Amino acid sequence: MAPRDANWIDGLRGVASFMVVGGHLCTALVPWLHAPAADAKTAPHLFQLPFFRLVVGGRSAVAIFFLVTGYVNSIGPIGKSRAGNHDAAFTGIARSALARSGRLILPTMAATFITWFLANTNAYHMTKHVDSQWIRQGWHRQEPTIWMALMSLFRAETETWTVGWNDYDGTQWTLHLFLEGSMLVYTTMFATVLVKPKARMLVYAVLYLYFWQMGEGLAIGALKGLNIIVGMFVAELHNHYKDSATSVLPAPVPAIMIVVGMFIAGYPQDSPQNAYWSHTMAKIMHSLTGEKADIRRYWDHIGASIVLLGIFFSRNARKVLTSPVFNFLGRVSFPVYLLHNTFIKSVLTWMIYLPSAMNPPRNEKGEQQDLQRGSTTHIFIAIAAFYYILYRCAALWVKHLDPIFGNLVNAATKWAYGEPQQREARPILGNGSTDKTTVLPS
Repeated sequence: MAPRDANWIDGLRGVASFMVVGGHLCTALVPWLHAPAADAKTAPHLFQLPFFRLVVGGRSAVAIFFLVTGYVNSIGPIGKSRAGNHDAAFTGIARSALARSGRLILPTMAATFITWFLANTNAYHMTKHVDSQWIRQGWHRQEPTIWMALMSLFRAETETWTVGWNDYDGTQWTLHLFLEGSMLVYTTMFATVLVKPKARMLVYAVLYLYFWQMGEGLAIGALKGLNIIVGMFVAELHNHYKDSATSVLPAPVPAIMIVVGMFIAGYPQDSPQNAYWSHTMAKIMHSLTGEKADIRRYWDHIGASIVLLGIFFSRNARKVLTSPVFNFLGRVSFPVYLLHNTFIKSVLTWMIYLPSAMNPPRNEKGEQQDLQRGSTTHIFIAIAAFYYILYRCAALWVKHLDPIFGNLVNAATKWAYGEPQQREARPILGNGSTDKTTVLPS
């Protein structure tokens, strides 16, 4: 895989991608861990406790993806604006906005094609009969004719971006929001390139309050808008403090911020009333938001934002996130996000349920019952193998497919600009000058 400069924001994106996979594994195999306890009178499991629950909870990771989108897409225009290089700022925004769609849509289309192909070669047959409700919901039938299969592929490829849902991979529901979030960044940057930094900060504040009160729609308010705005705010801080950012606050403060943020980000997905700490958090947020607001998204946003700020001001945290392991996680974060659900429904399901599938359980009437998973040891071995296969395939994706997508986007944009065509190998995840983020996050 081609080398890529390490940076802490890439490492953070890699952590978020890993958390999303862990959260979906939890939903598939041990969904009861999403609650802070079985009930108000039962002691919690280790991974239901604050901090530990982040290992199996991926919701706050989605907030991190939006924070990263706001940060990375705005950092260049803000720097040029502050330097008074307004023409370069406008040019950069125009080029990024044009290329951004292709850099998200082309890899997503490829991932959809893969899961469509597996479904229509009956590779998901086993998922229809497993005892995991989440995996079973991801089942898609094998279409009876080639024409119907092609039509279902067309619908999946288009509806991911039009209605926000993909019948073959439900985890792609966030991708159109990432694209919208990027356009929100470009629009805000375009409108504020000529203003002074203090005026732009005021714009951020107004936008933040606007999105806060739109909490009835989680995608518009707490999930997308608030995180995008905070990401742009941190990019503003980056251009203000530059290399001195890690020496602004006393050493313990960033660490405390990270710890506090991790606690808040652990707000449970289900049944917060089952533990005193989460029930208290629920009451606090209900008093600060609208009647129909999804308060889970608000706590996800606040926790992830505090963690991001803590890392931004922490030299040690940045050093950890630029280590080789986290650099690798960041490089493969987008294909991991795109492929993990497909691999859960195929590779992981095959490994966990194969013994039961070889001798399917039946009731007294001879009707087949849900396939049963193997022993705990069997499941842990299967998960370890699943992670290896997933990240190995993601690395191959970055090495072989990303350059193709990058060349296609570059060729299309150069044609649009009327520039001469030149062959240029550029990874989709590369930190180029026109588009510096690939998310997904998530």
